[in-house]
Amino acid sequence: MDTTSISPRHIQDHGEANTTLELHWGYPSRVLPCMKDRGTCEYLDAVYWMHDVSMLYTFILWGVLLGIAVMVVWTRGWRMGGSRNGGLVGGVCEKLARWRQRWLLQDPPARWLFGRTSRLQVLILVILLAYLLIFSLVGITYRTWLTPIKSSTRHNTRTGLGGLSDRIGALAFALTPFTVLLSMRESLLSVMTGIPYTHFNFLHRWTGRIIFVQAALHTIGWTIVEGKLYQPQPSVYREFIRQMYMVFGCVAMFLLTLMVVLSTKTAIRWFGYEFFKVTHWVLAIFYLGACWGHWDKLWCWVVASLVLVVVDKVARVARTMLIHYREGKGRDLGFHCAQAHVRLLGTPNDLVVRLDFDYEHSPWLAGQHFHLTFPSLSIWQSHPFTPSSQPGPNAKIQHHTYLLRVRKGITARLASLGDNATVPVILCGPYGQAFPSYKAQNVLAVAGGTGVTFTLPVVLEAVKQQLRPRFAIEFVWIVRRAQDLRWLGSELAELKSRMSEAQNLRVRIFVTRESGEVAELAPDGTGKELESEDDGSLSDKSLRTLLTPSTHFSIGFLDGRHPSMPEIVHDFVERASSVGGTIEILSSGPEEMGSDLRSAVASVESRDDVGFYWDSRG
Repeated sequence: MDTTSISPRHIQDHGEANTTLELHWGYPSRVLPCMKDRGTCEYLDAVYWMHDVSMLYTFILWGVLLGIAVMVVWTRGWRMGGSRNGGLVGGVCEKLARWRQRWLLQDPPARWLFGRTSRLQVLILVILLAYLLIFSLVGITYRTWLTPIKSSTRHNTRTGLGGLSDRIGALAFALTPFTVLLSMRESLLSVMTGIPYTHFNFLHRWTGRIIFVQAALHTIGWTIVEGKLYQPQPSVYREFIRQMYMVFGCVAMFLLTLMVVLSTKTAIRWFGYEFFKVTHWVLAIFYLGACWGHWDKLWCWVVASLVLVVVDKVARVARTMLIHYREGKGRDLGFHCAQAHVRLLGTPNDLVVRLDFDYEHSPWLAGQHFHLTFPSLSIWQSHPFTPSSQPGPNAKIQHHTYLLRVRKGITARLASLGDNATVPVILCGPYGQAFPSYKAQNVLAVAGGTGVTFTLPVVLEAVKQQLRPRFAIEFVWIVRRAQDLRWLGSELAELKSRMSEAQNLRVRIFVTRESGEVAELAPDGTGKELESEDDGSLSDKSLRTLLTPSTHFSIGFLDGRHPSMPEIVHDFVERASSVGGTIEILSSGPEEMGSDLRSAVASVESRDDVGFYWDSRG
């Protein structure tokens, strides 16, 4: 960007004799000595001082963020190293963990504003907002100068508003790479902290909104300065708005506004989630380019954001190619999709798609998920789904089973293919951390509906890890109707058959919309028996057998009610306390259930660790 196109705004004379340029990072160079009137020179002193302070505050922001990241990484490594018990540090960490569980795990008071998330996330957001507010206002020169205009009786009104607007804009630039970092699927934050990338979505949305507010205030501030305080008008503003850097600034503001509008729930409901994903990414790239054009002197924040975007996309492609590209000759050479068998289960108003396929690739870990793309339906979108099947640690061919509740978009298109159809699938992953975690001993897994795809493999893995059953393991599955057990009929029947070996395992199934008498099990409502299916679903006879309670295996029909989450949690904690050891509670399902579980876990009084993890994908 041409410096001379900006210098008139700072009323400096670059052509004066015996002048020198004083460099200021991120801003046009200062011309010294100042040859203007006293008020103008004092104003320029204030402008450049405020800018230098602004640059300092942006680096302090990132210093704090990096410092927190280092502390989290150190704490994670220290706890994984087995040193978490005993000593002063261990005692402090345990007290902080219990305090966080009791006070920061529950939903925030203003749920209408923040949605169903934890108070910890809202607290982090409040701290960030407090930092930005304080450091936007501190270090601003709150003073007014009236400076003369040559050959005119008018005067310019010069205040600290320009410096304040620049401060807000600089903080918005500095916050942009952090916002991109929070949105990455190939998340560096997840690698460092062990926190799944999906848990950063809340902060990504809110930091994006903060940047929008900052950009709007920056725009309004300079509009007032150039359109009102500087004279004569409208010639000053007309000359100002025609400059190329201002054109890019207007474009950046327009693109940012469009991103915010299209990311609202109303817009996503109107245009669809797929449209939102594609447009959000494209608009973000053009927005970063417009920011560079607007103020290239702060290029470091734009370059950092672009590098993160490129790293994320390249890593995604590499993951996909690693699974699907095969070396060889003839037909075996090149990119190959998996071929999934489609099975429709349930009624038209409550339909679930079950996908089954085998594919050759390395095993994943229980609790991890993949992003699935269906190229015959759309190549522009992928969605995260957790396989309900267990990986084969030593198997060359891995079997995948997924349950997808049919809504709008890609799931509706899958259902439209019909029962027993075949659809090509592209895998990208695996993502997320393995469960049970390294510190888990007693494990409670609670699933609502298709959330069973996350919890069932974790329960099976927990049973496998305990060679000498001692600690408590409990699996709770909440479904609407008894027929929903057909989603994973054979897997559930196998789990029930293995319970004689796993004496520490308890299975509780709750059917919320039916009474104890299940008279009609056939999908067509005739009540006749069905044949066994090759895809894992059960005949009516087998389903009736599965619904028969046995030792440590119970079925509860609630007839329009929902089970009490506090009762489930406290019963398990009491059972786990009798054998000792840490407690890990894992869950997936409807968001309402997640809120109830967070409140229930927060109210637990236990001397042992109680970990909680909520998976929102299902």
